[in-house]
Amino acid sequence: MSMVLETFILAVSGINIILVAALLYTYIKNFKEIQSSFTFGLILFAALFLIHNVVLFYFSITMMMYYTAGLEPFVLVFTVLQAAAFAVMSWITWT
Repeated sequence: MSMVLETFILAVSGINIILVAALLYTYIKNFKEIQSSFTFGLILFAALFLIHNVVLFYFSITMMMYYTAGLEPFVLVFTVLQAAAFAVMSWITWT
């Protein structure tokens, strides 16, 4: 696997973890004030994506050498699209 792509995937995965953790913190803070089923759903949404991204980050570090060369562009595209989606969610949440 290309070292540049591997590093980029890890960097974007780290950004995803930070964005989702910030969203989760905000949703928990809002749930303490509002206590609606929608905010609880947002907490579940963010918690599941946080788990997903932590697992992806861990597997990217420990198993990146086992990825085939054909798989790396798809992992990169998926990770970048996910970062864009979390950036939009963050922008919507904090504006």
